[in-house]
Amino acid sequence: MYFATRLGWPFVALMALGAVAVLCYSSLFARTGLGEVVAGLGLGALPVWGAAWVQGHAPGAAALWAGVPACFMTFNLLLLNEFPDEEADRAGGRRNLVLWLGRSGAARVYAAAALLTPASLVAAVALGSLPPHALAATLPSLLLAKPLAWAFTDPQQPVPIPAMGANVIWNLATNTVLALSLALAAAR
Repeated sequence: MYFATRLGWPFVALMALGAVAVLCYSSLFARTGLGEVVAGLGLGALPVWGAAWVQGHAPGAAALWAGVPACFMTFNLLLLNEFPDEEADRAGGRRNLVLWLGRSGAARVYAAAALLTPASLVAAVALGSLPPHALAATLPSLLLAKPLAWAFTDPQQPVPIPAMGANVIWNLATNTVLALSLALAAAR
């Protein structure tokens, strides 16, 4: 009720969308091929947009663009971690991209989303929606060397543990650098 009275019903709708993403993930979205997309939105973009909203107003271009890489990275965090769980997910009735597209197809989707992450930051800066120093958030993408090498060379093999670790660090580092760049811009 606090947010409804302070920020209005559109913010409550955003919260409700996030709640549906969380509450229905295992029972619905992970079983219908929408799990990665819903995770990207519900645990990536929506929290960024909601955080911007509670700080004063509905998300503007900067917040909307900042949510894009968060969405891609969360999508990819889940996707790469589904490869080792392929047989268990199949037996458990899940329908994720690894099962829908096969290992090679899902690895190509992983690579595309990984490469779209820094590309979205460059686009946001080029459009003037993010400050120029937000380009520093593209630097952690160098950590993608190991997971992309696996995705492009032999996705039929198990994902190497160093590639999975690099993927997690890339997620955390990119979000941290982007948050710091936005805080710096707000402080000026």
